[in-house]
Amino acid sequence: MFQALLQSLANDTTTTSPQYLVDIIALLRPSRLTANKNAIAEQRLKQLIATLQTQASLREALAAYLVRLLDHSSHLSLYAESGVQSQHGFFSEAFQKITNFILPPAYDAETLRGLINLAFDDKSDYEWFCALPDAMLIELLETLGFATFDGDKNGSTVDISTGTYHKLLNALLVLSHKLSAMGTEPDVIARLPAAGDEQHSIVEKSLPFLEQNRELVLYIERIRARGNAPSETESSDVNHALVMLSQCEDSVEYIRRHRYSSGASLSLTYQLQRIIQHIQRIRLLVNLTYKPTAETPHTLQVHLIRLWKEVVEAEDTDHNLAKHIAHNTTLLAFQIAENAAKTGEHYITTNRKEFIAFFTSSMGGGLIVAFMTCLKLWITHGHLPPFGEALFYSLNYALGFMLIHIVGFKLATKQPAMTASAIAESLDVRRKSVSSGEISLQNLVETIARISRSQLVSFAGNVVVAFPMGCVLASMYYLFADSPMAETAKAHKMIHELHPFTSLSLIHAGIAGVFLFLSGLISGYYDNSVVFNNIPERVRQHPVLRRILSKQRLERFASYVENNLGALAGNFFFGFMLGTISNIGFILGLPLDIRHITFAAASFAVATMSLIFVGEPIGTATILWTVLGIVGIGAMNFLVSFSLALLVAIRSRNVNFRQTAELVSLLGKYFRTNTREFFFPPKPLS
Repeated sequence: MFQALLQSLANDTTTTSPQYLVDIIALLRPSRLTANKNAIAEQRLKQLIATLQTQASLREALAAYLVRLLDHSSHLSLYAESGVQSQHGFFSEAFQKITNFILPPAYDAETLRGLINLAFDDKSDYEWFCALPDAMLIELLETLGFATFDGDKNGSTVDISTGTYHKLLNALLVLSHKLSAMGTEPDVIARLPAAGDEQHSIVEKSLPFLEQNRELVLYIERIRARGNAPSETESSDVNHALVMLSQCEDSVEYIRRHRYSSGASLSLTYQLQRIIQHIQRIRLLVNLTYKPTAETPHTLQVHLIRLWKEVVEAEDTDHNLAKHIAHNTTLLAFQIAENAAKTGEHYITTNRKEFIAFFTSSMGGGLIVAFMTCLKLWITHGHLPPFGEALFYSLNYALGFMLIHIVGFKLATKQPAMTASAIAESLDVRRKSVSSGEISLQNLVETIARISRSQLVSFAGNVVVAFPMGCVLASMYYLFADSPMAETAKAHKMIHELHPFTSLSLIHAGIAGVFLFLSGLISGYYDNSVVFNNIPERVRQHPVLRRILSKQRLERFASYVENNLGALAGNFFFGFMLGTISNIGFILGLPLDIRHITFAAASFAVATMSLIFVGEPIGTATILWTVLGIVGIGAMNFLVSFSLALLVAIRSRNVNFRQTAELVSLLGKYFRTNTREFFFPPKPLS
């Protein structure tokens, strides 16, 4: 199948058109619909190699053609940019990927990167190409005489006098200079350990990044001065540069390990990812500067193949926005989830004392929610315009939730968003590892039991006070106003909205669960920002606060901000989410609203008392369906917010969740043998 194409190429001895390369790859490419496309690609590559091995004229024609393409094209963008993130930043890069997906860029055939994109123009090409065995690709290189050991005095066909080798060295210099610049960025330096006095700390902190560049420049100058590529055993000149690269990696790892104390940001995460990518590419290009020897005849070919596969995959997935987001949000997601977990440490009970305290504080939360429910109903009576109504609803929710936090009370369903990180961490055997491969399902089962009882006691504490307090407030209102708090039609509507099947209550509870999840992320984000932006110290040094507050009060205020800003911000935004969603639904013409178990219990109480005061009977069936609806609302609040938060927590730790069946089995077994622990804390050991 390659005979005619190669014969045509042999007749065109001066062409530098990329079309022949495009056609060769097209012949190798299996159909997308083929089930065993990797095997077909291998079979076709074998046919190409066999054709070249049996017909010297075709082999020489293809080798000469590829050399002409390499000499004629620019290599820098392929070596220094393909598979390496740009300096434009996370959002600019993301926008560029979206733009390129909608309107793909035009590729320049004068560059090697353009040739790769023209040849591998199907975005699934990397799948079959990367699956090709290295041994077969080495055989192809051997057949064409590329990067082979030929036994001459130089020991190799690698010749630094060729343009290809010079282009490789130039790309290596560019990457090294970029790495030096990234290593001296303020965000990076500020998070590296101090060394020496302050005057020298910046230089000493960034020393590996600066030193690797100096050593690589010297290495390349020596190659050019000798006029011959070194073998790997003769490359001691570059050893110190490789050591410096390892120290650069250690610096990045140091920043990641100390994420608890220094925080993280999207820009820093993006910068660290770029540094690692540059280090990896520099190492690969350094390996390409070695010539093969009799002891290592295929080393250069192996590294060439690795580069081929890397750049083909990088170019084919270059517009993949999901991959871009996944590669750059791991550290930030970990930090946000970790800070959410820090806030949520108070949301998991481990012993009887904590269990009772949790129930008591949840009762306080139910008390405040009862007042918030009545206040919202009072705002409704005002018949404000949509904007004003949404604003006052939001302030009612936001200030109420913040008050619950300030006084130390608990709101049911806030646990999931705060404790999902702890669940993911319980999977990790090496608790301080960001990406541990070992997991402990038993730890997870025990953590689920603790969170289960914490959630149930929170539900109980909220509802056991919210309902009777709602009844009391409705009765007091009727006593002083001589009219029910909710008009008859409004009361019937309030009860109907809690029915699990004839209303959208469960869907609205799911929407509330999404907002609970988002509030947990917001809390983690602001707790992370407190650390990353050094907010407490900036508060302590604020000139106005230093004048109006004593030193002790300023210190207490700074400490309070450090420990509570995330939770307060999460509650504030959560309130505005709940307060505006129904009006947004009204504007869009969609039935959007929220239902929360505690508010539902208080609303049911107010509606029930309002109907009793006007002599409207409430049937037993209505009561039972409403109670079932309230339970269902609580379940949806919990399941939705917990599931979403757990996904983020798992993503933040790269946890492998394939052992689902084993987890279910362990959870069932643990429930049978330790049923009580899912509802009550274990008895203290005597």
